[in-house]
Amino acid sequence: MKNQNTNRKFELFNTGRRYSSSAGSTKKWKVPASISLAQWILESGSGKRMPSHSNNPFGIKATHGQKFVMAPTHEETKDHKRIATMAPFRVFSSMDEAFDQHGRLLAQHPAYQLARQNLNNPDAYARALTNHYATDHAYGSLLIAIMKKHSLYNYNQ
Repeated sequence: MKNQNTNRKFELFNTGRRYSSSAGSTKKWKVPASISLAQWILESGSGKRMPSHSNNPFGIKATHGQKFVMAPTHEETKDHKRIATMAPFRVFSSMDEAFDQHGRLLAQHPAYQLARQNLNNPDAYARALTNHYATDHAYGSLLIAIMKKHSLYNYNQ
């Protein structure tokens, strides 16, 4: 079983580069690696779907003064309807910078204060991101399903 899991991890993370990026962010910002990796998988299809020329696998929106690219996205309304829209997504110089800034965002932004209270419980952390990190009302459940499917909890050690 361990060999099967190892093969799946290498396939999933392209020889471990994303885990290395996540591990640095985890150590620096105290964000569970399972959360960073699950968001990477969910938000960008493991790095396959990102706004063009952005190095932004987390769907992080740009704020005033940040370099950005406009890209299509979907948002969920309060009555759970998905609407298509264009949004400014941050541009990062590298994937390592994207992982670092993602960790910084989760570690410092007031919207994620409840999540930070659950550093030792990745499922509760994921649920606390719902309606804050993304508008999808099932966001936390989706992250939990990904963490379970890919045994991402093992990366929190």
